[in-house]
Amino acid sequence: MKKSLLLLTAALTFGSMASAQTTAPASAPQVPALTDVPAGHWAKDAIDRLVSRGIILGYPDGTYRGTQNLTRYEAAVIIARLLDQMRTTGTTVTNTLDTETLTSLQNAIQELAADLAALGVRVTDLEENAVSKDDFARLEQRVEGLAASQGDAEAIANIQAQIDELTARADDYDTLRADVDDNASSIAALNDLTVLLNQDILDLQDRVSAVEAAQADFVTRTDFDNLSTRVAGIDTRVTALERAPKFSISGNFNGSFGRLNLVTGATNFDVDRLTANTPFSAANGGFRDGDVTTTDTTKNYNSGSLAFGIKASQLGTIGGAITVNDAYLNFGVTNFWDINAGDVGVTLDSAGVSGTLAGQKFSADYSAYSSNFKFQDYLFNNSDDNGTRRGIVFQLGATSLPGAPDVTVVLGNTNSPYMTNGQPSANYFGVRAAYKPAAGTVGVSYATVEGNRSAVGTDFNVKYGAIGLRGEGVLSFPNTGRLLTLGQFPNIQTDSDAAGYVEARADLGGIRFGANARAINPAFAQSATATTVNGIYPTAPDFTPANAGMSDTGFGTTLPYAPNQIGFGAAFGTNLGPVALGAYGDTRTDWFGRDRVTGFGVKAGAQLGAFELVAFYNNLTVNGVAADGNNSTYTGSSQYIGANAAGMGISAVPFTLTSTVGAQLRHNGAAENALIKNLNLTIGDAYFTVSKTNSFYAYGDYNTSVAGFTIAPMFRYSLRTNENTTAAAAPAQNQNTIKYGVKLASPALTSVPFEPSVYFNFANRITNNDTAFGVNTTSGTTRTELLGQVGIKLNNVIVPGVSAGVGYAYYQGFGVNGRSVGPVTIGTANNAFNAASDYLYGSNDGFDAAKIDGVYGQVAWNGLAANYGVFRYTDLNARTTSVAQGFKVSYTYKF
Repeated sequence: MKKSLLLLTAALTFGSMASAQTTAPASAPQVPALTDVPAGHWAKDAIDRLVSRGIILGYPDGTYRGTQNLTRYEAAVIIARLLDQMRTTGTTVTNTLDTETLTSLQNAIQELAADLAALGVRVTDLEENAVSKDDFARLEQRVEGLAASQGDAEAIANIQAQIDELTARADDYDTLRADVDDNASSIAALNDLTVLLNQDILDLQDRVSAVEAAQADFVTRTDFDNLSTRVAGIDTRVTALERAPKFSISGNFNGSFGRLNLVTGATNFDVDRLTANTPFSAANGGFRDGDVTTTDTTKNYNSGSLAFGIKASQLGTIGGAITVNDAYLNFGVTNFWDINAGDVGVTLDSAGVSGTLAGQKFSADYSAYSSNFKFQDYLFNNSDDNGTRRGIVFQLGATSLPGAPDVTVVLGNTNSPYMTNGQPSANYFGVRAAYKPAAGTVGVSYATVEGNRSAVGTDFNVKYGAIGLRGEGVLSFPNTGRLLTLGQFPNIQTDSDAAGYVEARADLGGIRFGANARAINPAFAQSATATTVNGIYPTAPDFTPANAGMSDTGFGTTLPYAPNQIGFGAAFGTNLGPVALGAYGDTRTDWFGRDRVTGFGVKAGAQLGAFELVAFYNNLTVNGVAADGNNSTYTGSSQYIGANAAGMGISAVPFTLTSTVGAQLRHNGAAENALIKNLNLTIGDAYFTVSKTNSFYAYGDYNTSVAGFTIAPMFRYSLRTNENTTAAAAPAQNQNTIKYGVKLASPALTSVPFEPSVYFNFANRITNNDTAFGVNTTSGTTRTELLGQVGIKLNNVIVPGVSAGVGYAYYQGFGVNGRSVGPVTIGTANNAFNAASDYLYGSNDGFDAAKIDGVYGQVAWNGLAANYGVFRYTDLNARTTSVAQGFKVSYTYKF
């Protein structure tokens, strides 16, 4: 047993110290010489190694006493030294024992287990045959008793021999029990260690087994090299495929059949007002075009179109200098539907390429009908898809040129009257260079249209810290034949028309300032019927020059400043904390210095989030005389200077460019700091000081969703009164309007068969003279409009994706006019649910009275829609009725 313990301890010692030896070798210790370990003894090497490690030091007399039993005290000292060395070196048995050491440990443990088993057998045998001291004492008493009674001498001798044998066996038992007791703690420690070592051995065996099992799947180096070669080849092919050109085809087909015509009566009328704002509107495949200002009952829906396109990418390098990344071709099919229009043909609608030219990004785009481009606000502003320009737009990031400008070149042919100035068609050309310094953008432009004009321009939009500068200038010359002819250059002062403006803005952390100066020649106005004077000078019918900017976009309410004015202005605004302040001033004349208009205004108040409550004051003079400046409804100003307005979007003073005083409360439901999201509310009162007209207004709208149901109510109330009751116009000015309505829509009720959804729209407005309220049927002074719409739509009807719906709508108007003071058969605008307007579709001050109603239905599936409707118009004055019936089948497919 001592031999087994020695082997086990040695194995553990060598395993645990292996890491320390390899990482931090120490100087050789002084090994004590053990005098009683003979040379050549089978355990001498193990003993020497234990002594060299300091695990065993021997007795003080220099002996080892290899045949003497190991006491528990000695075993504890040996194991403690072993554990200290393992802890000092930071090693673990699992991490440092190699296979040979584990095998030695396993053999030692097995030998130790055999010794322990033999010892256990001996102990068991002794326990089974042992006698206790009490039994022995009783036996001695019997022997002594027999001797006293002078028993048989031979029997006594036999008993005495048995006693001697039992005494010897008892001595052996005591000795063996002492050995067991002495080694009990060592055996317990070794048992614990044995469990750990067995687990390590099992883990190592599992790993060896896994390696042996996987050995059959191992490949040779040759196989690996072959596989690597194949992978490299596949990677090369994949890379080549990724870089190869890629092509795709897309397109769409649209076809429709049907008509909407009168079946009785002779009055054509508008139908869109009945279907607008419903799931059956023109935008959703319904009848007509969505325009309430035109009649619909003469419409033919027979048409068809087919368009398709090819797109390519990663096309590669051409000649080493040009790399084409993407290209496209879009085609249209002509005469696709009407056989009388001629043969079916395929036309090129648009084409383009993009890539790099000598390392510089470029793109070139051709359009057969809508070549769109914009140089400046007042020069070559042609970005609408109106089908009047055929040409090419080329763009280049010219990094190789000084300043690295973005260059745009346009050329083509146009039949737009705003570019040709009355010619049937004309060629055009232009070039623009936009430089981008760190502060912003600076551009220069040149444009010309044959037979019309040539122009040069510059523009800038830069920012330095909190200050931003923006503006442009254009000089436009009529093509009189002197331009660059025999060196006869035009006179800039007498031959050119000019337009220009400059704006400066500053934002100082909640305090904003702005100032502008502008001078826009009337020649920059649009005229579709411009003529010439003496055959050379382009003018509008009133002999005012026109179309100097050669632009067909940006007019109306989109130009920063309207043509025919010279002026300047400034503005101030703040939203610091709860304080709301604003002010503006502006003055201008026409281009010739006539008709000076001057206005200024201020506001002051408080704000909380998106709520603002302010008092305001405005003053307006025309040629030095005070003027109201009101529009026809006293809801704003009739003075228009341009899209940027007098306050430059900074001051936000109500009723700018009027003569008014008043107060206003407003909440913007779309603002990020809105107190109530989606709630728009305006309440105010403005007094026009010149005409002494007071305008009170309160309107708002709200949009919310409750359990999937959309609810959108709106309301408006306005009251206009005039103090001058003797004036002829006063009665017409005194009136009030109340308008209210709601739009309700449900989600698809998926728990109900056919998943129905319903909608209900209602709007009503009542206008009376003075402060009268309600509908006055006796005096005839009440003007009213009423709209009701209701419908249901079924989803996934029989076949998934199929929808079917039906709706009914009713409109009536009393005392209203249509567009351009025409009949109520058409409207002026779709303001049915616009809370900022007094009207639904028609305007006031008319004498027409009519009603329009209709029922309509639609079945749709995957782009296919079939519509049917019957609509009726009744003139309540003439007592006549017209009925229209329509059907429309349309299909749209995209690929």
